[in-house]
Amino acid sequence: MNITIGTPVSGDEFFDREEIVHTLWETLDGHSVLLAAPRRVGKSSLILKLIDEPKEGFEVLWLDGQDYDTPEDLVADLAIKASKLRNDNTGILGRLLSKAMTEVEKLESLELWELKVKLREQLKGSWRVQGEAVIRETLRPGKKLLIAIDELPILLHKLVAGPGQDGEKLAQDLLDWLRHLRQAPDFFRQVRQLVGGSIGLPRIASMIGSSAKINDLRPVEVGPLERPKARELAGLLLKSRGVELDPPTMEAFLDQTATFFPIFIQIMASVVASEARRREEPLNPGQLRKCYEQRALGPEFRICFEDYYERLQSYYSPAEARVARMLLRELAVAKEPLRRSLLLGLYQKELEAPADPSGFDLLLTWLADDFYVEEIEGARVQFKSRWMQDWWRMYHGSRP
Repeated sequence: MNITIGTPVSGDEFFDREEIVHTLWETLDGHSVLLAAPRRVGKSSLILKLIDEPKEGFEVLWLDGQDYDTPEDLVADLAIKASKLRNDNTGILGRLLSKAMTEVEKLESLELWELKVKLREQLKGSWRVQGEAVIRETLRPGKKLLIAIDELPILLHKLVAGPGQDGEKLAQDLLDWLRHLRQAPDFFRQVRQLVGGSIGLPRIASMIGSSAKINDLRPVEVGPLERPKARELAGLLLKSRGVELDPPTMEAFLDQTATFFPIFIQIMASVVASEARRREEPLNPGQLRKCYEQRALGPEFRICFEDYYERLQSYYSPAEARVARMLLRELAVAKEPLRRSLLLGLYQKELEAPADPSGFDLLLTWLADDFYVEEIEGARVQFKSRWMQDWWRMYHGSRP
């Protein structure tokens, strides 16, 4: 098993997660799913697993929301992939492009980008109706069609933040159309959706007044591995680099990783293997802490998580981003979880005016939905993972 940091994996490189794969298919038998997961914890790899090994009775199409700028882009890609699934360009695509093609043009002669441009132009003003027609032509008796849409919240945000006055309306229409595909009598028996996003979809939907458009999705969260599975994965990754740790040192490896998301284990395995080769001798538990603090959290891997900081500015209002960064800084430098009441006081002080506590409640909910923090017993709040707390303290813990 190779060490793969930051990119989706498939085939033999896909480790475990069989329990969540089983849960997803079991849920998808009767419902559509909201797949909630932080960035870089294996969400896309899970979706690839569903595509590569669909459950009997299912066919799968994968759409990536961050590749699109408009609903027409999404439906155009849906049509292309549905045509490929059916191995029938002249059917689905031929119908859509019949008016746009000249007599001398043939579908087979078009480059992919040319095909997408023509489809996008043809779908303007009719993407909802045409998209439904594509789904109808794709469905087969006795089969369920799973439409996996990764990073849908990014597309919705693009629509809302885009030029013009109709971006919010377009985002609302897209969520309404996707719900229609899940609920309409023509589709609900056969169409399932798996909607994923590293940005909380409930927050984006709430911002545009469309929470009711996603309340039928069953949430499934991608959590960390259990410690025995994390130990197994770490052992396999280190073995691929010719390194073996004795039991106490392996436990130190796991203690330093703390939250067992595959990305953290991959990074730790990479730096530990590198350090073992450099020393040309077995590592001991004390050296594992240095591997974590000096290498895993060092500049080499900083970029892997910088999106967590940058996206506050991208997806929150300026005031929300400023206050969120302040709260996260305080949580990062704290030696223990902070009481909710203390954070509320900091929130009100930062705004320099009496602030409605409901605004604080909403911001904290958003930060939880976006996988920064979690609330624990005793009305206390902490980072969702110790690794991210340490990373935030190292790079963004200083006061501005």
